[in-house]
Amino acid sequence: MTAPWPVAELDPVRRMRVLAASIPGVMYTEEHLRIPYERVWAYVDDVETSIPALITDIRSFRVVGRDTAAPDPAEKRLTAKAAGLLGNRGDFEVVLKPGWCLMQSRLVIGGMAATPEGDGTRFAGCGGLRFAGGRLLVAMVAATGGGHRMIKRLRQELDD
Repeated sequence: MTAPWPVAELDPVRRMRVLAASIPGVMYTEEHLRIPYERVWAYVDDVETSIPALITDIRSFRVVGRDTAAPDPAEKRLTAKAAGLLGNRGDFEVVLKPGWCLMQSRLVIGGMAATPEGDGTRFAGCGGLRFAGGRLLVAMVAATGGGHRMIKRLRQELDD
């Protein structure tokens, strides 16, 4: 008889950190917010509102489909259409569950994660581009504090 394999459970933020580290050229930001997790995630979970508010390049993010056969009952698999500020458009697949949001299109990958921490929330976001020159553009945005601007907007949206 063999002993069962050990199981390593990662909270959503640690999972996002691992995901971001495994994708070349992805920008990653993580911070502690003094805002309760339930409030943060209720806002992020409303992707049609939160995505355009937090990601300045996106003018609108509209859910156009839902897959009701997700393996986890707490998980939503969505299809969304995004419109950018310059008129660019993209179709996104979205996996959304408590503390976890992963979005990808043909040209973009991004995500947000949150977990309760102390009296607030540990929040992380990542994003990358899937085309030639994308890594350079992401590096330029990261160098100018792009990820931290997203978290600053989240704080502004949720702080009283």
